[in-house]
Amino acid sequence: MTREPNHSRRPLLLGGLLALAVVAAGAALALGLTGSDSVVLTQTGVYVEGVAGTWQRVNPVYASLNEVDQDLSQLVFSGLVRIGPDGTVLPDMADLPQISEDGRTYTFRLRKNVSWHDGTPVTSRDVAFTISRLTDPDFKGDTTLAEAWLGVEVETPDASTVVFRLKQASAPFLARNTTIGILPEHLLRGLSAAALFDAPFNAAAIGSGPYRLQSLDSREATLVANESYHLGRPGIQTIKLRFYTDYPSAIRALESGAIDGLMVRDSLSEARRTELGKVKGMKVEQPARAAYLVLYLNNDQAAFFQDDRVRLALSLAINRQSIVESSFLGAAVASSSAIAPGTWAYAKEYDQPTANVSQAKKLLDDAGWKAHPTTGILVKEGQEFRFTIRTDTDPLRVAVANEIARQLEPLGIRATVASTTFSVLRRDFLQERKYDAALAGWDQGPDPDPYFGWHSSQTGTAGLNLANYSDVVADSLIAKGRTTVDREVRKDAYRQFQEVWSEQAPSVVIAYPRYTYVHSAAVKIPTLGILFSASLRFSEVQRWKQ
Repeated sequence: MTREPNHSRRPLLLGGLLALAVVAAGAALALGLTGSDSVVLTQTGVYVEGVAGTWQRVNPVYASLNEVDQDLSQLVFSGLVRIGPDGTVLPDMADLPQISEDGRTYTFRLRKNVSWHDGTPVTSRDVAFTISRLTDPDFKGDTTLAEAWLGVEVETPDASTVVFRLKQASAPFLARNTTIGILPEHLLRGLSAAALFDAPFNAAAIGSGPYRLQSLDSREATLVANESYHLGRPGIQTIKLRFYTDYPSAIRALESGAIDGLMVRDSLSEARRTELGKVKGMKVEQPARAAYLVLYLNNDQAAFFQDDRVRLALSLAINRQSIVESSFLGAAVASSSAIAPGTWAYAKEYDQPTANVSQAKKLLDDAGWKAHPTTGILVKEGQEFRFTIRTDTDPLRVAVANEIARQLEPLGIRATVASTTFSVLRRDFLQERKYDAALAGWDQGPDPDPYFGWHSSQTGTAGLNLANYSDVVADSLIAKGRTTVDREVRKDAYRQFQEVWSEQAPSVVIAYPRYTYVHSAAVKIPTLGILFSASLRFSEVQRWKQ
């Protein structure tokens, strides 16, 4: 599943084209509190947070279709496991699973103290029911969510044990699939997959998460603390999510004191960011994302970019920090790495975000590109170094593309920016690989596995390797990280992949955008870490204090 770095409602991250089998809907992030012996906090107060948009279905299997539903599902439901602040998988309703040596069988055992908000114990039947609705041909939710579970056999040998059998080993399965929120079978067993989509349950959801849905209307949702929450009783008694038509109206509510917090998924102007920083009693945080903005270089069809030296030269020539400051207004992390900074698989030593223009010029010279004595434009075998950067019409991406073109000009490279609607960009250029360079976004979810984006099996119009990058060594490292369940082996494979990336620059990663989260300074929130989705700001909500 993909998300935009700055406008998650728009198709920045290639929309359906980049619809990876990565599922983070319903995931719960946490910093280590597990079991019934968690610290008990004294409950206090009411926290009101504004959100842009409104609810549709408070149901984790549909949450990926609507951002507000993601927020509500995060508060109301729980998954078998959850994602930690660096992408590490942590226990949730179940302990970490026992995984077979061949990596194909996952055995989960539910905690004894997990129950639904109506007091009914959670059982393995609930898990099986949830997956059965996802894989039903009549499922009306996100198709990528359903596809992620196709072919997975589900067994329930007893009430507390769930076994998943995969057709082949897939290390990302744990982080991308088993974090989804589980539904109560005892309340929904009579509903078909089609009927579930419009069921009354979606407006009066009962889950097993930290908060219980008390009321829900067109104006706001009121949630009260789950006294029996398996990770510890929440410290704030009541949370309200108040719905606004758009971000400007939500921001005005924040400035007027009508709400205590606001997660801004959209990019902000410098003036607006400054204004938010001046709101009395508020704290502004900018949690990092795992999605990145990348300048795709067509390794296969663009003659310029078939040479590793030329691609690396472009990567070294770009001043990413300048782009972060000018285009993102500081709300991004400059990086050249295809593995997100701050995650467990990230190897800082191979991240080269700082420009090195002299080295870039040397690489271009070694590759045979010489400056024309009159024009200054690089020329090789009679061909000038001119190419087009294609992107969609989003103002931020257009600005970044123009800045890249400006920075390349002193090297003798002339880049022209061409923007079009995203649907045209995807259909006519990206999918067909009919482009020289293209600026877009990529989000591979909570697991670092880069298979869909960069393995050679994904080249061609049917795959998602848009750069048509192919390298035997990179393929072997990606495959190794994808098929072993040993985290240290995976970490080493991805470290080596990052080393190969830094040497070959298959494309040019520019930056990882940040969210802007403004909340009352009186509310004490644990460190957010990497947010694989905006809803994960509530990952440790049971530990919030007011």
